[in-house]
Amino acid sequence: MRHILLFIALVFFITHPSLAQKDTLEASLLKDVPVWMAANHVPCVGIGLIEHNKIKWVKVFGQLQAGHPAPPNTLFNIASQTKPVTAMLTLKLIQAGKWSLDEPLSHYWIDPDIQNDPYLDKLTTRLILSHQSGFPNWRTDNGGAKLRFNFEPGTKFGYSGEGFEYLRHALEQKFHRTLDVLLDAVLTKPLHMKDTRYWTQSLDTSRFAQWHDGQGRRYAISIQTSVSAADDLITTVEDYCRLGIYTMKGAGLPDSLFKAMTSPQVRIKENYYRGLGWGLVKGLPNDEYALEHGGSDVGVRTMAIFLPVSGSGVVVMTNGDNGMFISDQVIKKALPYGTQILSTMNKGTADHIRIQLPDATLQRYTGVYEQSNGKLLKVEQNGNALKVSGDGAPTAVLFPESETKFFLEGYDVQMEFPDANTLVIYENGRQVMMIHRKQ
Repeated sequence: MRHILLFIALVFFITHPSLAQKDTLEASLLKDVPVWMAANHVPCVGIGLIEHNKIKWVKVFGQLQAGHPAPPNTLFNIASQTKPVTAMLTLKLIQAGKWSLDEPLSHYWIDPDIQNDPYLDKLTTRLILSHQSGFPNWRTDNGGAKLRFNFEPGTKFGYSGEGFEYLRHALEQKFHRTLDVLLDAVLTKPLHMKDTRYWTQSLDTSRFAQWHDGQGRRYAISIQTSVSAADDLITTVEDYCRLGIYTMKGAGLPDSLFKAMTSPQVRIKENYYRGLGWGLVKGLPNDEYALEHGGSDVGVRTMAIFLPVSGSGVVVMTNGDNGMFISDQVIKKALPYGTQILSTMNKGTADHIRIQLPDATLQRYTGVYEQSNGKLLKVEQNGNALKVSGDGAPTAVLFPESETKFFLEGYDVQMEFPDANTLVIYENGRQVMMIHRKQ
């Protein structure tokens, strides 16, 4: 009898390979994720797996903070993963005939800083959703408090939170409602995303994943966040899976609008583009493509990848600066093309070759650097490399490729020292930070 049962079980798993693979994947994640969390000092990790446009598995590992186990409906701040949510809201308004993809936003909102700029009327929703607005990521990146164009809108890619905030102002002026109210009415309520919201006094903070640095220490910052089109939405793994499934299934959009969302609007590098609101990875087997977006902020690293042709996807949310090193491992395990997708996204436009530098040269750059917001970044020598850690930064080791330039293996991240007191960090070919040695 026992042999008959074993034979039946074997036949069942041979004829249902997806189920066998799913069980193996879940078992593997249950074993591996806690190890990765401990190695990277990340207290809490949430994972959602999607198969055939259905949520198949949601698991939240670890603790919200010391002594507080994480429940399955843990609330995460998702940082820049807010942007696709704003994009889907906007596309639904376009579908309803209440908004235009290519109308100048100056018809509804003009920031006083650029009211006389010749590029003003070239700014459209399409260019903002595809990060071709011409704005810096944040206006303070230009060394001041005023907004200005860094290049002519529509001429190239330039990731910009300011662009999404500009869109928010235009939407709010047109509809006379704040973004959170619009979002609730048009997207989150219809999709039953009951745990997706911005911070309010009624937020259940008992299940919020507190932010932690690269050493696993909790940041002493409050939960309060403002309403932003680019940042700081609060949600759960399950809710974001719902958004991903809705998006992969077409979101009820007309074919032409769905095609615009999922087609290259601007090239970033080989097989990597921006669609409307989503990063777009092409060149995958079986005519598959990936919609992706991550979130990165102080104590926050999140990532979501959705494959519309197969209806597969993975959502990873973490509450630690080193969370990216965990999400990458999960993606490689969870998706059939996960390694190829990450390689495409993280591949630099140039090859980087390690060189040997004298200790005296490496020591020249060690010390503490201070950002304009007061946050600190520490640089230490680590053999023939530099180890970087600090507020909002993953703890990472970068290797020298010249006397002044260093790179992070496996990622399109570089660090440069124009002089002994200045540190510049680049991601995906764009400058994301310039900071100076703390005096």
